[in-house]
Amino acid sequence: MFIMAILVTLIFGSFSYMLLKFPEDFLKMSSFSEKITKKPFLKKYVQFTGWWFLIIVIGIWIIAILSLFE
Repeated sequence: MFIMAILVTLIFGSFSYMLLKFPEDFLKMSSFSEKITKKPFLKKYVQFTGWWFLIIVIGIWIIAILSLFE
């Protein structure tokens, strides 16, 4: 279970960090047009997605720690 938690942390944790820390740079790298990337809603959606990835990482670690006591 801990190997899965580490893999999920590496994958989703890196995406979460990128989406939360650098949403403008993420939108610049995306295939969206310049006009769409300037909208503040899209930046908020990218940050919202980053928070969900972080919640997934936290949830996996909670499950991994709880599985120790079973």
